[in-house]
Amino acid sequence: MYRIVFIITVFLSLFSCNSQKELYENGNIKAKGKVTNNEKIGKWKIFFENGSLYQIGSYSKGKESGEWKILYENGKIHQIGKFNNGKQDGEWLFFHSNGNQQGIGTLDNGKRIGIWKWFYDNGQLQTERKWNSGKLTEITSYYDGKGNKMDKGTFENGNGTMKMYDSSGKLLETVQYENGEYVK
Repeated sequence: MYRIVFIITVFLSLFSCNSQKELYENGNIKAKGKVTNNEKIGKWKIFFENGSLYQIGSYSKGKESGEWKILYENGKIHQIGKFNNGKQDGEWLFFHSNGNQQGIGTLDNGKRIGIWKWFYDNGQLQTERKWNSGKLTEITSYYDGKGNKMDKGTFENGNGTMKMYDSSGKLLETVQYENGEYVK
């Protein structure tokens, strides 16, 4: 009797978990994975409209969970990190389209925390920024593409201006922050 109940339970659970495909207007697959009780579960693949893989990761109870990879259209990795209950959590790595590291930082419940580092596509450190609960609190350094230290602006305790440069050291813009949030 136990065997029959077990077999029926397994059989029913297999049919309650349906494969699902989402499509672009042109008919190409946008996303595919499994759904149960109207919630995404397990491994999912998301595609660019041209059909190349864009993201791969898992869902639990309809929310992103575990490691996710986000790709460029050329197939190279753009971002790698983890989700917990639908929010980015832990260390995230970012890459330029040439494969060199673009950035590294930590998120807690979807909010940036600690020191975040950003790099030029040649691998040279561009900037280090300190975050607390998703708010920018300090710009610790800013460099041009050759490693020369640049004026980072006047930024303290989440308030002030931040200067942004290209890899040659040319000033691109000066941006304003108040209470750790971008204002202009």
